[in-house]
Amino acid sequence: MSYYDSDFLTIEWDESIEAVVMNWTDFAEGEDYREGLNEGLELVKRHDSENWLADLRDMKAVSQEDQEWTQEEWHSRAFDSSLEKMAIVQPESVVTEMSVEDLVQEIGEQITMQIFDNKSDARDWLTGQ
Repeated sequence: MSYYDSDFLTIEWDESIEAVVMNWTDFAEGEDYREGLNEGLELVKRHDSENWLADLRDMKAVSQEDQEWTQEEWHSRAFDSSLEKMAIVQPESVVTEMSVEDLVQEIGEQITMQIFDNKSDARDWLTGQ
């Protein structure tokens, strides 16, 4: 079920895997980027979700300022939520992959996380199949 839709991101609740699913499709920065992550976290809270699937294949690079905001502000709120497992479908762009590498590494220190090449494998991992 669709929860949030913008030019750069769609967020949905996938009942079949009991997960917040974030599909990044373009470049977002500043307030747009932050609003997207905050909306995803609100959906986690609404469903008391343990699972998060972030499809970053089409995401564009994250600015240094937004990386810092994510690490300094958003991560702590995510770590204090019900989230336990995060599946990441890695970006196709090497530049984007480099910009999210530190963010993903920090998540893996607090939440069980796995990186995948495709969404199907990420979904299977979240459901334990």
